Amino acid sequence: MNETLPLKTFAFLVEPGSYTMDLVENIYKPLGIRYIFHKGVPLIARSDSSPESSSLEGMNLLKKFRLLTSLYNDYEFFIFNGYNTSEFLYFFTRNLLTGGKKIIAVESDTKLNPRSGLKAFIKKTYLSFLFSRPFLFGFAGGNHTHKELFRHYGMAEERIFLLPMMVDNAKFRFRGERASHPFVFLFVGRMIPLKNIELLVTAFLGNFENDPHTRLRIVGGGELFEPLKKKYGHHENIDFLGPRHGKELVETYHTSHVLVLPSDREQWGLVVNEALAAGLPVIASDRVGAIYDLIENRGTGFVFDPQKEGDLAEKMKTIRENRELYKKMGANAAQLMEKEWNYTLYRNNLLDALKKGAKRVLKREKA
Repeated sequence: MNETLPLKTFAFLVEPGSYTMDLVENIYKPLGIRYIFHKGVPLIARSDSSPESSSLEGMNLLKKFRLLTSLYNDYEFFIFNGYNTSEFLYFFTRNLLTGGKKIIAVESDTKLNPRSGLKAFIKKTYLSFLFSRPFLFGFAGGNHTHKELFRHYGMAEERIFLLPMMVDNAKFRFRGERASHPFVFLFVGRMIPLKNIELLVTAFLGNFENDPHTRLRIVGGGELFEPLKKKYGHHENIDFLGPRHGKELVETYHTSHVLVLPSDREQWGLVVNEALAAGLPVIASDRVGAIYDLIENRGTGFVFDPQKEGDLAEKMKTIRENRELYKKMGANAAQLMEKEWNYTLYRNNLLDALKKGAKRVLKREKA
C-alpha cells in the first residue's frame, strides 16, 4: 500500500541496472514515487502518458522539452542522480528563475577528492553556486567523505541527507554453514587496471601458492581478463571464472569465505554490500568509499593500504589462520546489513528529507 508522501515526488534514474531496479521495487513503487530512465529502455507509449518505465534516450528535443515542462509543473520534489545532465540543468535553472518553488535533490556516491588546477577551480565554482541554493538538497551515499562533498562546496548541513548505497540484502543472504575447505578468497568486479587485481594475486601467491586448501576466485570480465589468466591461470588454486550474474553470482558468494577489493580508486563499491549481506568478511583498500560506513570500526573485515608493501598479504593471512576471527567478522557482516544498512534506513531517511522539503515549501508559501 502506498504511503501518502509529504510532497509529490519524481525521480530521474540513470539506467535499469540491478541496483536501480531493486531500489524501484523496494522503495519507489511502495511509496508511489514516479520515475524515468535517462537511458537503457526504449520509450514506451502508455495510455496514461506516464513516463514510468520509459527512457529519455532517443527522444527528440521538442518531445523531451514538453515532457520536462509537464513534470516540472506536476511534481513538487525531484530526485536526480548527479548534477551534470541537461535535465538537471533545466530543472535547476527554471527553479532558480521562478524563486525556488520546487525542491531538487541530488544523489551522489562520489567521495570528496579536492584537487588543484583549472578543472578543480571550475568544479568548485560550479558546485558552490549549485549547493548554496536553499532549494537544493544533497543525498549522500555514505556518511563520511560522501557527505563531506556537499559540505565542502557550501551546502548547509540541514539540507544533507544519508541515502545509503544499497543492494537488496535479501537476495544475497545466506543461512547455511560454509564448508571449512577449501577456504576461498573472492574478487568480484571489472578486470581493469584501477581494480588493482594483480596486487591481490601476488599477495595470495605469497601466502598460499602451494596450499591446496586455499583458493582465489576471480569473477568478472574486462581488458585484463585474458592477460591475467594467461599469466596466473596455471596455478591450480586460482580460478578465473569470468562474469557471473544473478543466481550464479549469489551462489559464488555463498561458496566463498572472504571478499577482497584491492582497488586504487572506488567511489563506493557495491560488491562490499553484496559480500557483507552474504555473511562474508571484506578486506578492502583504503581507496574504497564503502569502508567508512561498512568496515571501519564495524568488525566486518580489514582495511589495508595498497601502497604499504605486504599489508594486504598480512591481512589475508590473519583472517585465514584465525578461524574464530573469521566467523565473528562474518556474523558481524550479516548482522550489519540485516539490522542497519538496509532499505528501512533508506526509506526513513528519504521520508525525512521529503518532510523537511514540505516544511520549506509551506514556509515559502506563507512568506
